[in-house]
Amino acid sequence: MKSSMLKRILLIVLVLLILILTLGCRGDDTSSIFETPATLPPAPLTETPAPLTQQHTITVPWGQPPVIDGTISPGEWDNAIVEPFADGSELFLMFSEGYLYLGIRANTPEMIIGNIFVDHGDEIAILHTSAALGTALYKQGMDSWQQTQGFVWRCRSTDNSETSQSERDAFLDEEHWVAANARMGTPNELEYQIEMSDETLRLAVNFIRASNPNEKIPWPTGLDDDCIKPTPGGLPEELYFSLDRWAIIDISDTER
Repeated sequence: MKSSMLKRILLIVLVLLILILTLGCRGDDTSSIFETPATLPPAPLTETPAPLTQQHTITVPWGQPPVIDGTISPGEWDNAIVEPFADGSELFLMFSEGYLYLGIRANTPEMIIGNIFVDHGDEIAILHTSAALGTALYKQGMDSWQQTQGFVWRCRSTDNSETSQSERDAFLDEEHWVAANARMGTPNELEYQIEMSDETLRLAVNFIRASNPNEKIPWPTGLDDDCIKPTPGGLPEELYFSLDRWAIIDISDTER
């Protein structure tokens, strides 16, 4: 009798222990261990990619042709549109009688030299102005641009003699651009005259201070290709250009 009662008590205790252990393992969570994808918390939102930089398009106004003497004289560039370089220096742009005129005024008193990069489709021309003028040419390759012509230096004279002016006129006729070399006029100013036969022209610009020849100040300001990389040994045989970052010059609405 006592043995039978003891067995029943032990059985009841065993059942109660099993119930307690089962409820303890479940806790307060009544959901299934394997949740369906629909019940999983949503994935964190990723940031929307920033849109690509819109190409810089400049509608260039008409103006009277300035004198290309290396000095941005009062009144000469009044009709020009003025664009900032990356350091706050100024680029003047104006169109007249088939030519694009560019003026650079650096926010430094020291001498500067300049480079204009002009896109001619499958060829890039680099118009360089320092103590002399020169044009380098690069032909489009598979994924880069290959040099086909190095600089041939001309127009070193700084005077306005008939001989010097005849040399500049010949340079303009043959190279389709001209400038006052960097030793003419005002040290921190440059002036260019570039032939423009189409209504649009894509280009980029940089200038270099004499005290820091490895730093090229770019325009447009977002320029990040080989237009702004130092070239201490001279122009390399191969360059990489990001033409989508260059500016488009538009004269379609300009008075002729």
